[in-house]
Amino acid sequence: MKRLLILVMLSLMPLFSEAQSWRFVRHEVSFGVGVSNFLGDLGGAKGIGTHYFKDLKGRSTRPSLIAGYKYMFTPNISGKVTALWGYLHGDDAVTKNLVRQNRNLSFRSMIGEFNLIAEIYPWGERVSPRYKLTGVRSIHGNEAFTIMPYFTTGIGMTLFNPKAQLNGQWYALQPLHTEGQGLPGRPDPYKKITMNIPFGIGAKYLIDKKWSLTFDLTVRYTLSDYIDDVSTTYYDPVKIEAATGTEAAILSNRALDPLDGNYGVSNYSNGLVEYKQRGNPRYNDAYMFAIISVNYRFSQGATFIPKF
Repeated sequence: MKRLLILVMLSLMPLFSEAQSWRFVRHEVSFGVGVSNFLGDLGGAKGIGTHYFKDLKGRSTRPSLIAGYKYMFTPNISGKVTALWGYLHGDDAVTKNLVRQNRNLSFRSMIGEFNLIAEIYPWGERVSPRYKLTGVRSIHGNEAFTIMPYFTTGIGMTLFNPKAQLNGQWYALQPLHTEGQGLPGRPDPYKKITMNIPFGIGAKYLIDKKWSLTFDLTVRYTLSDYIDDVSTTYYDPVKIEAATGTEAAILSNRALDPLDGNYGVSNYSNGLVEYKQRGNPRYNDAYMFAIISVNYRFSQGATFIPKF
């Protein structure tokens, strides 16, 4: 009976310990590295460019870095502030869509992010590794695999600056007004900052009481369709050249076959002007990250009890 009572008490210890110890380890910092991929008008798979996973192309993958601070509100919900730096890239040369190949547009952009993220752990977030009970005399037991899945969402801001290469030189595209922004009959120039809405999944692995590893797969949906400088229609290259220079006119229309009627501007004898589609304004741009992070948890004088 005494042995049974001891076993029952030991089995209840993890519940009591886990319910209390998380309050002393609410603060966590992290640093991660990973890759990014653009989902928008340029590059991608067959069909119209979208912000769906079907447009993912491995050749457009670029590096990224992230740093963050996390505060645990409850074992199920945490708030996180993150700062991220990375690159995005899109190139019609990598797509299998013939129309987009002939359009021949490309871009790269360094991006910076500031995000407020909610991490949601459906089964709770543990604060120390789990152990297997091996016997009453061996209270600490053997360390077992401790991994916790979670979901993320939130809101953030993205800074971007699309550029394209011409004759070996990179040109910032926003000041060139490649779709006639700011010219008669066209919208104002776009802003190089936009809101983003992240959605993602992740998994956390506990190394010990303070150190852990996480893997995040996150998609950022933005409120801009100009991260790649492509959204609506072509504009008269003569007017673009007069406003912002010869390079701007060239970069506005780089079709491999300029005589193909799908590209550029058509002027008809009756005075009508047709501006061909350059991008797809139905979909705003999106991009995604896959990131591995190292996390360090600060303790506030808590005494940890082994978890079984």
